[in-house]
Amino acid sequence: MIGDSTIHVLIVDDEEHICNIISEALKADNFQLSVFNCPKMALEHIKNNPIDLVITDLVMGEHSGEQILETTIERHPDAMIILMTAHPTVQAAISILKKGAYDFMVKPFKLDLLKSTVKRAIEHQKILRDNVRLRGQVDFLKIANADAAGIDIDHFLNMVVESCKKELGAVAAGIFEIAPKTREVLRFASACDREELEEVVLDESVLNKFARTKSSKPVIEAKRIMHDGESKIELAILQPVFIRRTLHGVINLRIISQFGRITPGQLDVLTILSNAAASAMSNHKLYQDVQRSYLEAIRGLANAIEARDRYTAGHTDRVTRLAEMVAHALDWDDHQVMCLQMGCTLHDIGKIGVPDSILNKQSALTDEERKKMISHPEVGLRIIRGIDLFKPAIPYIRSHHERWDGKGYPKKLKGVEIPIEGRLLSVVDTFDAILSDRPYRKGASLAVAVGELVKYRGIQFDPNIVDVFLGVIRRGEVNFEEMYGRSEDISCLDEIVVTEKASV
Repeated sequence: MIGDSTIHVLIVDDEEHICNIISEALKADNFQLSVFNCPKMALEHIKNNPIDLVITDLVMGEHSGEQILETTIERHPDAMIILMTAHPTVQAAISILKKGAYDFMVKPFKLDLLKSTVKRAIEHQKILRDNVRLRGQVDFLKIANADAAGIDIDHFLNMVVESCKKELGAVAAGIFEIAPKTREVLRFASACDREELEEVVLDESVLNKFARTKSSKPVIEAKRIMHDGESKIELAILQPVFIRRTLHGVINLRIISQFGRITPGQLDVLTILSNAAASAMSNHKLYQDVQRSYLEAIRGLANAIEARDRYTAGHTDRVTRLAEMVAHALDWDDHQVMCLQMGCTLHDIGKIGVPDSILNKQSALTDEERKKMISHPEVGLRIIRGIDLFKPAIPYIRSHHERWDGKGYPKKLKGVEIPIEGRLLSVVDTFDAILSDRPYRKGASLAVAVGELVKYRGIQFDPNIVDVFLGVIRRGEVNFEEMYGRSEDISCLDEIVVTEKASV
């Protein structure tokens, strides 16, 4: 039944010679014929066997061809049905066609007419089935195009799973991506009619079925089960996801049906979906590699800038770690944290355009020198301009020197006009600057740094961000010995009311 291209034809007529004539006319074609003189037996056959085409008499003693028609449509919605009668009326023909019959033939008929009608019915059925398949492919092409536009890999795999479930009529669908060498699951997605099926379609043990093969063909297993009080066939379809002949994941489907029939078209759709998943996984890995290379290069540049001044060594790394703690306290997701890491790494990249004499000056800056110093956010933006990968860093670079009261630079934004990224970075950047040694002073104590944050809370800094950061310190999440080479007494926070978590 799996990938079955045989056309299953049912012939029903209470006159045996009519059945014999039709059978003889059709036996030369690629048809599997089932012939019944007893309508009651034919009805049982319809309920328990696959059917593509039905040719039935309209009037058969106590039974009617309409019963055959209705039962067939109920059990096999895309089956083609041709009715025959020796007593035609316009009303009967219209009624039968409205109920879903494909055509209506009047006895006696020529065998050539029968063959041509059957041929047209099969072609019509193929068009209908191909249209369903093409709709699935078109829907997925929309998904694939969306992926090309930058949809998140997890979201994309969710759409793959939903498409698999829909196009193959599954009760549950799952996909998981693995690391090829370790077989560790990197990510997964599922869509299930019942919650308990999620564990079934995300069972990692199915990977063993592909341990000794490079074939991309699905593994299909069938078993008979009781479902809703009826005997049904459950199909388990395991479609491997290969990238350059290496297993990167598996699509796992559970399909429950009366006959366990999967068409070649459905398997073609599954292949398309698995190839799209493979492409998305490969592109995501490539994107991560490129991103990592870019970040390493930029981190090296940032370190080179810091190396120009021994007092700022490690500043970028410390600020990034502090910012991550605040982000987690604010329940930021993984994508936001990834953007934060990039933004913190790049936030001072514009200082490459500031002369050493200004960066290392131990006395107050002149107006001209200050003008060059405060230009570093705009210089940083020019450096990354045109690199799409670094777009998430823009709010960090541009706004980490803006102030809550609107007296910052470069745009003099005020309050929530300042992007949340800049407001967060401003707090931890200032905190690290106070604790770190500078050319003109030694690093201050935690009490002094906390005092500054509290003093300028709602003036220079977003009050909510300050509260959340102080909560991070209070909970002992900052290792001062490791980050600053000295221990700090956090009891200075005891008299400060901290909002453990705030929504911004």
